[in-house]
Amino acid sequence: MTDFFRFENQREPLSLADRGSLRSGTKSNILQCLNAPTGCTASAKQATVVVLDMAAVIHMVRPTTAKTSSEYVLLNIIPFLEAQMTDSTQRIDAVWDNYPEENNLKALRQQRRGNGPRTKVGDDSTPIPKHEWNSGFLKNEENKKDLFSFISTQISKTDMGGKLLLTTHFKTVLSNKHCDLTKLQPCNHSEADTRILLHLAHAAEQGHTTAYVRTVDSDVVVLSIRFFKMLGLSELWVGFGSGKKYRDIPVHTIYSDLGPSKSLALPLFHSLTGCDTTSQFLGCGKKTAWAAWTSIPDLTDTLVALTHNPDLFSLESVHMQRIERFVILMYSKECGAAGVNEARHRLLTTGSRSLESIPPTQAALFQHVKRALLQASFYWSQATSVQQEIPDFSEWGWHKDGTAWQPLWTTLSDASAACDILLHCSCLKACTGRCKCNRTGVRCTVLCKCEGGCLNNEGDSQ
Repeated sequence: MTDFFRFENQREPLSLADRGSLRSGTKSNILQCLNAPTGCTASAKQATVVVLDMAAVIHMVRPTTAKTSSEYVLLNIIPFLEAQMTDSTQRIDAVWDNYPEENNLKALRQQRRGNGPRTKVGDDSTPIPKHEWNSGFLKNEENKKDLFSFISTQISKTDMGGKLLLTTHFKTVLSNKHCDLTKLQPCNHSEADTRILLHLAHAAEQGHTTAYVRTVDSDVVVLSIRFFKMLGLSELWVGFGSGKKYRDIPVHTIYSDLGPSKSLALPLFHSLTGCDTTSQFLGCGKKTAWAAWTSIPDLTDTLVALTHNPDLFSLESVHMQRIERFVILMYSKECGAAGVNEARHRLLTTGSRSLESIPPTQAALFQHVKRALLQASFYWSQATSVQQEIPDFSEWGWHKDGTAWQPLWTTLSDASAACDILLHCSCLKACTGRCKCNRTGVRCTVLCKCEGGCLNNEGDSQ
């Protein structure tokens, strides 16, 4: 029983898993941690280059009077693009998601979000399925792939009032004017969030100093802060959200407030505390995690080091020790344990915690950190490289289940292999009469409040 807390009490750790899948959270709460301002700012519209997260645009711009695909482009999409430009705008980049067969964790996210019916877009005369646009049509990846390709091709033929327009089209880039695209294609990025940074880097290299990005994805904000200094821009704005929740976020200001080290560490912090391909810890949102980060400054050094070189991470490394302490502080500011296994013991037996409200085991946390590193130190860190080099997922917290990748929760068995019963009592020392363990006829264990040092265990050899 002394090893009990090394094991999860079931196959998937409750702190990280939700019915066998990654535990989701509200990742956009990272904006509150960053003190991102709300409201609109006129300065954001003075940017010379505008980069649009087109998957977000398609969700925002529903077909209204349009009856066909071509009408949707003409009546809805092109007017939206034109509305994003001002007299200062010289260039507009439309960046789309692209999900290649290789190096793709999208299937797992799709399982979480559901799937809509297949509706082929076809040619420009294909009727638009207006009903259930977001909840049905756009939930099907094949539908989106067809639609994205069609719209990208169509808008590349428009003049856009004399402005330069670039639009991604799978691994290539289309343009309405001649432009050197050698540093933009062929591109193997799967997500628009990183490809947006690639286009910002290209624009900066072409002489642009102020840029505006439109998105609804907090990952884009995080990456914009991380890469701001490297891009060489003087101002970078992110127009985030839609409708009444829209805000202009000054990335340059937030970068200055955070400083170089914390800005560089930000993506790994974001993935470690929950994003699309990692779990959020049960009961620990972004604000709780941010407060814990503030109380352990050495964590920044670890996040920066692992961002540069994820191979530095091992179970015995100082980086694992710091991350364990960080996770403990998320669950309890008062717990003085150095490791999560010890913290699990302390929090369960000396506090009012249940098995559902304690940190994951060291073994489960180790795999979680690997998944966070895969996202932040491989995918996100290579945002400005046209070709990303992604390692074998099986080395970074995932395993293949048939044709789909699934989280590798832990390499250890669950607690049922470590002890015969999960029953525990809340008695302080007597453990007689109404003691749950005594009545059941079993010995008390370290799971119990008495930690096994009670009358119920009298006579046991030590």
